Order: sequence, then C-alpha cells, then structure tokens
Amino acid sequence: MHVNLLAKKDENKSVLQLILEARGISDTEAFLNPEKQPMSDPFIFSDMPHALEIIQNAISNKEKILVWGDFDADGVTSTSILSKTLDALGANYSYFLPDRANLGHGINLAELLTQKSKNNIKVLITVDCGISNAKEIKLIKSMGVKTIITDHHEPPEILPEADCILNPLAKNSLKSSLSISEIEKNSYLSGAGVALKLACALLGDKFSELKKELVLLSCVGTISDIVPLLGENRIIAAKGLKEMNKGLNKGISRLFCLQKLNRKIKSEDVAFILAPRINAAGRLDSPDISLKLLLEDNPLAIDMTIEKLDALNKIRQGLCEKIYEEALLMINNTSDAIVLFNENWHLGIIGIVASRLVEKFHVPVFLITKDDKEILRCSIRGTSGYDISKILKSIEDCFTGFGGHAFAGGFSADLKMIDIETLKMRIVEAVRNMKDDTKIINVIDVDMELNSSDITFKLINEIEQMEPFGAQNKYPVFLFKGAKLISQKQIGKDYNHLSFTVLKDKKEFNCVFWKKKIIAIPEGGDIDFIFRPELNKYNDEVSIKLVAERILNEKANEADSSGVKIFDHRQKTGILPKINEYLAQKKGGVKVWAATARTKELINDYPDIKNNAVNSFLSEQKIIMLFDFPPCIDRLREIIENARPKIVHIMNAPFSKNPDDYITTICGMLKFASNKKNGVIDFEQLAENAGLDEQCTNILLELLEKTGYIKITDENRIIFVSPPKLELIHSNSLYNIYKEEFKKVSDFKEYLQTADVNSIRELCSN
Repeated sequence: MHVNLLAKKDENKSVLQLILEARGISDTEAFLNPEKQPMSDPFIFSDMPHALEIIQNAISNKEKILVWGDFDADGVTSTSILSKTLDALGANYSYFLPDRANLGHGINLAELLTQKSKNNIKVLITVDCGISNAKEIKLIKSMGVKTIITDHHEPPEILPEADCILNPLAKNSLKSSLSISEIEKNSYLSGAGVALKLACALLGDKFSELKKELVLLSCVGTISDIVPLLGENRIIAAKGLKEMNKGLNKGISRLFCLQKLNRKIKSEDVAFILAPRINAAGRLDSPDISLKLLLEDNPLAIDMTIEKLDALNKIRQGLCEKIYEEALLMINNTSDAIVLFNENWHLGIIGIVASRLVEKFHVPVFLITKDDKEILRCSIRGTSGYDISKILKSIEDCFTGFGGHAFAGGFSADLKMIDIETLKMRIVEAVRNMKDDTKIINVIDVDMELNSSDITFKLINEIEQMEPFGAQNKYPVFLFKGAKLISQKQIGKDYNHLSFTVLKDKKEFNCVFWKKKIIAIPEGGDIDFIFRPELNKYNDEVSIKLVAERILNEKANEADSSGVKIFDHRQKTGILPKINEYLAQKKGGVKVWAATARTKELINDYPDIKNNAVNSFLSEQKIIMLFDFPPCIDRLREIIENARPKIVHIMNAPFSKNPDDYITTICGMLKFASNKKNGVIDFEQLAENAGLDEQCTNILLELLEKTGYIKITDENRIIFVSPPKLELIHSNSLYNIYKEEFKKVSDFKEYLQTADVNSIRELCSN
C-alpha cells in the first residue's frame, strides 16, 4: 500500500488552506459558502424555451402529460420535483415509475404504449432516463406525442429524435454562448438537478417557497446518485440541506425525526439514512412508496410510509448479508475477476453486494441471477485498471442487452443462446484481455500527515466549512505515523467494532474503527493509520475522537496478499443446505475436515458434505472447510501444512466447555470398541473423534484405568468394565491434571471461536 500525501505542512498556512490548494480549489469564498451562491439560469439549455412552450400549451389545453421516471433515488426525486411543479401549475398529468425487476431502467415500449392508450397522453417528459431510448421515442413521437427528455446519463452517438433534450452531456444541449466555466459547472448535474432546471423555468418568478422545497428534493437526488459535489451540484446540495434543516419537506423531516437525529442534517445523513430507504422500495417493492414519502402531507400517511420503508430497508440489509455470505462461500479464484451465478439471488440487491466484494478483493465483480422469463441478469462493479463498458463491448455477442460505464454496468443474456459456464469463461477472458496494468496501483490518497498538536477543535471547525461532502469532495483524511497502540477492545451490540487508544507525541487519543474486531499489532507497538477527526458528544461533554479508516503497518495486511485466505462463517447457523448445494456444484476440489463424532452425525443428512469429509489431509487441497476446531495449535498447523490450501472456510463449530462431557463421550466410544471391535482402538482416532488432543486423551484413559472403569491390555486393547461414576472420578488426583490439560484444549477452541480472522491467519501462516 502506497500513501500519496496530497499536501505538506506549512506553518504559514492553515490546514484548511493547504487542503483546498491541494484539491485545486481557487475560488475559496464561493467553495466555502455554496448556499450563498446563485444557482445557474435554467435557460442554459438550448431547448428550454421549446420545452416550456410544449408544456404550457398542454396545460392551457388540458392535455394529458406523462412524467416517466426511474426507480432509484435520483429518479424518484426527479419525478417528485416535476409532480409538485405540474400540480402547482394546475396541469393534467400523471407519473409512472417502472418496476426494476419487470421493466428495468429507461422506457419500456409496451408499458409506454399502454400508458398512451389508457390515458391519451399528449406530452411525454422523461426524468433521469430516456437518452438511450431512441426507438421508443421515435415510435411514440410518430403517434403525435410531444417528447421532452431530461436526463444526465452518457448519451449515445446518435441522439433520440425528441422534441427537446435537456441533458448537459448531450451534444448542443447546453447553449454555445456559455463560458467554459459555466459548462463545467453544470456538466455534473444529476437527473434531479436537470429536473430542477425545468421546474424553475416553468415556475418563473412565482412559487418561491415551492422552489425552495424543489431544491431540497434535488439535493436528495444529487447526493444519492453520487455525482460530483462540485459546481452547480454543490450549490444545490448546500441550499437543499439548509431547507431540509428547516423541515420544509414533511416526509423527510419526519423520517429523520424518527431516526432520532438530534443534530444538524448533513450530506452523509442523506447518503446513509435517507437514500438507502428510498432505494429499498425500488429494489424490493414499488418506488411509488418512496415517492409517497416525498409528496405526502398527511402525518398518519407519512408515518405509515416510513414504517414500510424501514421494513424494506431491514429486508434489504438482510438480503445483502445473505447474498454476500453465499457469494463468499462460492469464491475460489480472485486472480482476474469474480463471476458468480445464483438463480435465487435478488436482482435489486446484487449490485450492492458486488460493490462490497470489490472493496474486499479489488477485482471486477459480476453477480448473475435469473428472472422469471429465464433471462440472465447481471450487476457489475469494477475497480481501477478495468473499464467495464469496454469489457462488455468486447463480448457483446453474449448479451441480449448491456450498458454501463468504467466502474459499473449490467447485462442480460438468454440461456437459449449461451450456457452459464461458457458465459463465465468469456467474461473472465475479456477481463484478462482488457486489463490495464498501468492503472492498477495500490495507492491511497491522504490529505496530510499531522502531529498531535494539529488535532484541535479549530481543525474540526475548519473541516466542517468544506461541507457538503460527497463524490469529488470527500471528507479529509489524515495520517498519524509512529503512534503507540495503548489498548484496544471490541464494542457494539454484536462486538463487531473496535475502540482503541493511541499515544502520539505524548498525547492520548481515543479512536474507533467501524466493522473491525482487532488490530494485529501488539499493545505498545508502533501504529501508522489513516483517520478522520470528529467531535464526540457524551453526557454533555464534547471531545475529539479519531475515526480510523485504514491501518498501514498491520502485520495481517501482509498475510492478506501472500498467505491463506480465510472466510469466516462462525456466526452463521442453518447454512448446511447451502454448503451442500455449493459442494454439489463444485463437484470436487473442496474437502471438509470433520473430525468429531458429533460433527459426523450432524452432516450425515447432507450427502455432498459427507462425501467430501475427511479426518486428515494426505495431499494438497486448494479449498478446505473446517467443520471442527482443532484441539491445539500443532494440529491446526499440521492440517494447514498437509493441505497447503489457498482458501480456508472456518465454520460454526459448537463445542462443550465441560470436561465431564468428554468423559461420557470417550466412555461411549470405548464401550463400542470393547463390545463390537474386540477392544481394538486407534488412540489417535479416539482423540480426534472426541475433539481432544492426544495428551489430554492419554491422561483421561489413564484416569479411567486407575479408577477401574476400563482395562488396557498389553496388546493395546480396551476392556470396558462399567459405566463411570463421575463423583468417584472427581475424587481421583488425576482428575485435576486432566482438567488442566482439558482447559488448554478448551481455551484454544474458544480462541478459534472468537478471534479475529487476521489473528487466525497469522497462526496458519507461521
């Protein structure tokens, strides 16, 4: 990992000045006060006068207008902007938001014709879509419908023959008289930003309060769609957040109120609280639910809508986790790309999961599912060094439809034309062929390296002047080098976050690292880490905490690239059917280490798990699954050394911490051997089946022999005498020795059950 410091300390300049200079921001006054800047004139678009003429004529003649939107947050807010505008102007209009699963992005011709026939549509206005729908626009226009496209997506070489096109990226859409700075300022508009321009032009100098709410809605679409928060977008976002904090939209205000957000609403709240709920409806149900939140005034209806959105968002989170876990279980090669297929995956969720997998493995991820019409549907996320749009273009013969840009895309494919294995192979080959090695550099940008004296309330106040944060205006991050790690502990409801303390220049700092369980650095050791400083309010006391984003010198980071990859399933229950299905698909290549009698009984009903189960590894295995925790570190390393795996799956492996339970288990095995096998027993196998190491097992056998419950003959055969009475065993002096040895086994298993994956990887790699 290479750190690229964007700015260097200069005692004559503030940290804020240095950051702004490094980011190429020259007009600092405008940048730091975006809510005071005027918004661009809506007539920057060449076709705006004609668009107004069409809409105003339709309103005057009571002709039906259809607003065709999209199902994501940008599309829903764009639709709400024009709905409120047309409603205020007394227009005869309706809106339509397509269903993601059945209709997908853009204009669906069959549905458009249905809308035309049913409602006698005379004007079609698209928002956040339409620029790629030349065929649909041409047909509906031939039927006498006036067409206005408002969009912000990359246009094709040949534009649709619409009456008006409002898209800052489309050729000749912006006025040629604009300056270069004006063109640049408006080039990043979201769909909601373009819709806002049309709305403001329609409303003119009237409806000042309505226009403020429309800016608020455009702010939501702008932040949600992760367009650059620069130029006009920054002004829209800042002005919108200002109105949001005044409570101008009842639905949004109530949602944040119910989230108990007891401070000023920021861009990150829109991005991580509001946007996921708006998007959840479009992913799992109907985007109309989200639109209702934005348009509704009735408090009871608003609360019911929020309840639905919260429920859908929880389902979305659960599905994300489920699909993510299933995907991890399927991965066995990450050298070029991850290409996975599961016909049961939800189309609305796989894009989110693909993004998570890219963050983890740093290669392009293609997640494929199948719809009700037996058509394959894929969501793709990319990373540096790969252009997804070019990769798809190179194998377009595989698809019935595709689209995307450098870092994301999607396709559909017909199983009647290509089978899934051939498709996977073509994708991996295309990724390999289109890989740009010159752009694959493991670099992280950091604004500055700081000393402890730089971390002050003044610094945080300076940083907050850079709000709103978002794409191309990220929250500044800083570097501490040579700090000392004082302590660390797991926090949170599920203990899945980390609180730690460092000492830097004789000053202590409280830090937090979200979604991390342990730092693989010993206490007192040097720690280099990247962080963002934030205010921490607790019991009316305000302090500074450092939110860590990356540890640079953690030992486990080196093991990530060269050692064993470990996938953690220790918290999962009820996944045996999925594993059985996974092993059936793999058709070999994965071995299951199932040592104990308890585990062997557990997997007995799952034939593919059972058929791949082994007691020991006699040859190399690329992928292994540990269904039991080895009883000691030597056994763990023996397993790893013999199998030499690239991937280890650690499963949920419950075990008893009661030493007497193992006495009962061992005696049951000894009785069976004595009665059914003439007393012949493999002592090593006995230990394995019980889940103990050989030392502990030998002491236990000696204890049972001394208390008279078994006899061990010279031929190393067992004669079972009688079932043991625990109270007599407890009174024998050997029992305490047995308990001490058992505690070592139990402690090691408990460590494997709770330790951070990085720590276990270190054990396997040493």
